[in-house]
Amino acid sequence: MTRTLIALAFVGCCFPAAALAEEFRDSIPVQPGGTLEIELAAGSVEVETGAEATVRFEAKTSGWGAGSVKFDLSGNGVDARLVGEAKGWFGSVTIIPQIQVRVRVPKQYSVKIRTGGGSIEIDELEGSVTAWTSGGSIELDGAQGPVELITSGGSISAEDIEGDLAAETSGGKIQISEVSGRVEVRTSGGSIRVHDVGSSVRAQTSGGSISVRFSHAPEGKLKTSGGSIEAEFGEAARVSLEARTGGGRVEIDEEFALTGEIGPSRVRGRINGGGPDLHLETSGGNIRVRMR
Repeated sequence: MTRTLIALAFVGCCFPAAALAEEFRDSIPVQPGGTLEIELAAGSVEVETGAEATVRFEAKTSGWGAGSVKFDLSGNGVDARLVGEAKGWFGSVTIIPQIQVRVRVPKQYSVKIRTGGGSIEIDELEGSVTAWTSGGSIELDGAQGPVELITSGGSISAEDIEGDLAAETSGGKIQISEVSGRVEVRTSGGSIRVHDVGSSVRAQTSGGSISVRFSHAPEGKLKTSGGSIEAEFGEAARVSLEARTGGGRVEIDEEFALTGEIGPSRVRGRINGGGPDLHLETSGGNIRVRMR
């Protein structure tokens, strides 16, 4: 592993965890089809793909405690593992420095990422993705599921997914597009937008609007405690629909062939004779069912 000390801002006998800036680099050979596991005490992660049959990483650390950060990259020729530990301290207080990690893997590769705090960005993988951060946004552009994205505080954005996707955040918006499989998303405080999904959708938010555009037969459950709901699908779609709101109106495009119980705040009926179940529910907002 190559390790370069860039700058020493301050070192004193009373301050072992001084302000440092360091760079780390390492690489190992792997075969396509493997999985890279990343485990960081803290820090942001960026994953990109390349033509080489290697896992390569670069890391930068800065701030108090940066001098105590250690990285270890290991593998068995197929799978790989990158571990980053930070044990900075100032008196009796643990200090986590700023850590930025950039990784390049083969295009046909999967990743499992866990960081104690920081954003995660993943670009154009032909493999599965698991990404977890205790505080930061997650962005994913291209994967072959299953995909699981979890953050304790930040937004989630994902697109171009072949397979199923699950995403959850404790505080932030969720934007998902172009997913061939099932979608299950949840946020405790933010809006949800799911566009061009080819299977069922389950979406729930405690405070925000939900917008879903189905590319095939609509199916699933959309629920918000404080916002509007909009569902959009094709004219020929066959749907068994239940929609209700506690503080708004339910509006269905007139072009749909709808039969059943139809009221201003609740609709329970069948579109084009009925089909998969689609349940829409909000405690305080309008519901709109639109034709694509």
